[in-house]
Amino acid sequence: MFVPYSANTASSVNVLDPHFRPAMVQQFSLNVQAEFQSNWLLEVGYVGARGIHLQRFRSLNQAQDASPHNPIRGIMSNTLANIGQRVPIPGIRPDSLREMEAEGSSWYNGLEASITKRLSHGFQLLVSYTFSKTLDTDGANINGTSAVNSLTLGDQNSPAQRWGRASFDRAHRLVVSETWMLPSPSASMLRAVLGTWELAAVLTIQSGSALTIADTNATNVYGISEDRAQLSGQCSKSQLVRAGSIESKLNGYFNASCFTTPPVVGADGFGTGFGDSATGLVNGPGQTNLDLAISKTIPTQWPVEGCSIQFRTELYNAFNHPQFANPNTNFSSATFGAINSTAVNARVGQLSIRYTF
Repeated sequence: MFVPYSANTASSVNVLDPHFRPAMVQQFSLNVQAEFQSNWLLEVGYVGARGIHLQRFRSLNQAQDASPHNPIRGIMSNTLANIGQRVPIPGIRPDSLREMEAEGSSWYNGLEASITKRLSHGFQLLVSYTFSKTLDTDGANINGTSAVNSLTLGDQNSPAQRWGRASFDRAHRLVVSETWMLPSPSASMLRAVLGTWELAAVLTIQSGSALTIADTNATNVYGISEDRAQLSGQCSKSQLVRAGSIESKLNGYFNASCFTTPPVVGADGFGTGFGDSATGLVNGPGQTNLDLAISKTIPTQWPVEGCSIQFRTELYNAFNHPQFANPNTNFSSATFGAINSTAVNARVGQLSIRYTF
């Protein structure tokens, strides 16, 4: 049921774009393979993806910019008090005429390289590396781009201003996996103890995901409080994240002096504009993780030939290396820059016994 509104109400309305259509993703790639040595394969390729008609929420009622050359209902200046008079549809809050639309777009470009050693002499190896970048029109989807009733950060009428690295973008990712059946001694007694061991490992090293510095700004003169922070102009890009180990900056990952609130642009001396920091401006903590599996297979030849018992130990995050989650990225929060959790569990081990017959 539609809720009536008037110029004096502060209603919220959610609508669906009448031209809404399903998202479309186009994928393309070009790979080259070469066997540079027996059982060794090198592969290098480009992988791309183009997304269009992506779903997003946007407010259609952001307050307009009034000036003597562009009066809005007779108003020629922007103040916090006259926000409700400068919106396109009076009676609906500037951040609450939310439309689900299919106007988002994205680009993914990646260089992928791998070296594969086929199983021979009891050993196989796969090394994969990806260097990539993902950009989209609503890259700061940390604010819940796809969630119900959520808006993207900043100027709702400027997709170009919100264009940047997606929050899941990681520039570098290296994965090394191997399986090695350790050589067995020739002596039967030693072979029973030292033979039929197998070691498997997966090593993952990746750079941090893209972070957008948000700012909850109640004095935004256009009525959009969910914004990006303003750069102070005192720091280079390399100084936005504090130097040192992750452990040394758990309570302050960012250099807070590099950010500030947006400048005052309202005629009342209070109303501020939109922040100028870029979407996906910095990287979060990187990750390094090693999973191991060690197994010992003992042939039993009972009750029939070919039977065996395997004892297996699996260790996830084998070295119990801390993998820290992203910090608080809201500049207006009292815990801005604090890291309060981990992204990977502490070491987990499990034992198993398998009888094969």
